[in-house]
Amino acid sequence: MLALWSIPLPLQILLAVLVFAVLIYILIRFRADKHPSPDSLQLLEERMENGEISFKDYLQAKRSRGK
Repeated sequence: MLALWSIPLPLQILLAVLVFAVLIYILIRFRADKHPSPDSLQLLEERMENGEISFKDYLQAKRSRGK
């Protein structure tokens, strides 16, 4: 069995950084899937339906976002 102290220190550090990076990537990837952010057009439509903005403001914002 390979003991950890038999691996050179720079290789141990590299291995630790790689494991840490993979863990962070996995955590971010799964967290992003559970909390999707709503589309800006969808937010504009909801604000217009709730009366927070007028139809004119909605159209202006829609044009300014390029759709």
